[in-house]
Amino acid sequence: MLMKSLVVEKPSEFIMMEREIPKPGPGQVLVRIRAAGICGSDIHASQGHLPVVTFPRVLGHEMAGEIVETGIDVRDRKTGDRVVVEPVVNCGTCYSCRIGSPHNCFTIQFRGIHIDGGFQEYVVVPEDKVYPVPADMPFSTAVLAEPIGIGLEAAKTARLFAGDTVAVLGAGPIGLACLMAVKANGHQTLVTDISDSCIRRAETLGADRVVNIKNEDMVEAIMDFTKGEGANVIMECAAAAANFHPMIDAASVCGRMVLVGLIFDEVTYAPYIQVRKHLHLLGTRNSNLIAQAISLLEEKGEAIEQVMVTHRLPFSEAIQGFELAQSKTDETCKIILTF
Repeated sequence: MLMKSLVVEKPSEFIMMEREIPKPGPGQVLVRIRAAGICGSDIHASQGHLPVVTFPRVLGHEMAGEIVETGIDVRDRKTGDRVVVEPVVNCGTCYSCRIGSPHNCFTIQFRGIHIDGGFQEYVVVPEDKVYPVPADMPFSTAVLAEPIGIGLEAAKTARLFAGDTVAVLGAGPIGLACLMAVKANGHQTLVTDISDSCIRRAETLGADRVVNIKNEDMVEAIMDFTKGEGANVIMECAAAAANFHPMIDAASVCGRMVLVGLIFDEVTYAPYIQVRKHLHLLGTRNSNLIAQAISLLEEKGEAIEQVMVTHRLPFSEAIQGFELAQSKTDETCKIILTF
């Protein structure tokens, strides 16, 4: 039996090809993909900008579907289960795994990066890497669990305290995920972007103040929002090196600056300011909070999907979906491929 797979043969060269449907081994399940999201990191990977990606590669790490076959020794999952796939394959023994951070495994195998991902009709995964979703939750909603998990992970990394003010820089899908994560705990949150459409999405999802930094100074706006104290937490989600120095200036004493977006450009600064303000510069990647993300989607999934998902395309039009994502139009947020 054959399935369709979208393969990146080499940077910027896509081909839709047929491959054998894999068979689940012991402890594994075969998932028929029903929805997959195109992430910004998929764009970077497809263009050859991520050095850890080898080619040819099937990209895609945001995926939801249904189990259609189980291998021997599968105990907790069954055929017919609707699930979200966690893209991380971890070793279980390295330092990160031992301290409860398997999504940062030293020998991580990340679907769509190190190993083939979800832009294909079927994928085999260990049963402990799929999370059940309610029967009435559309796959186009469930697939948002992975990016929302990134927001939840960023909030966890930030170590938020009651009453903290938060600034989220960038209102793309991941910025919106971070917004929802911090608003779930009631934090006053300011969101910046350069796109009016992105700003409106953030406002709809509960931002307390939105700022188009084409029209307003970022630091001044954050200082005004926090009554001169500075934001206690700043999440950089725009992947913009230009945000680095304003972020330091706008952070409060004892503030936490969380780098969520993938900034590839070098930045320089005088470390003294970090010492003087007792700033914490934190990186975050991946997530093992998909179960919590599904719970958030159970509560607010329809509203979240309505705001975040701007395009739904059949898998047969996946290449056009990548072209649309790369165009970065104001009206494009999350693109979902349906199978």
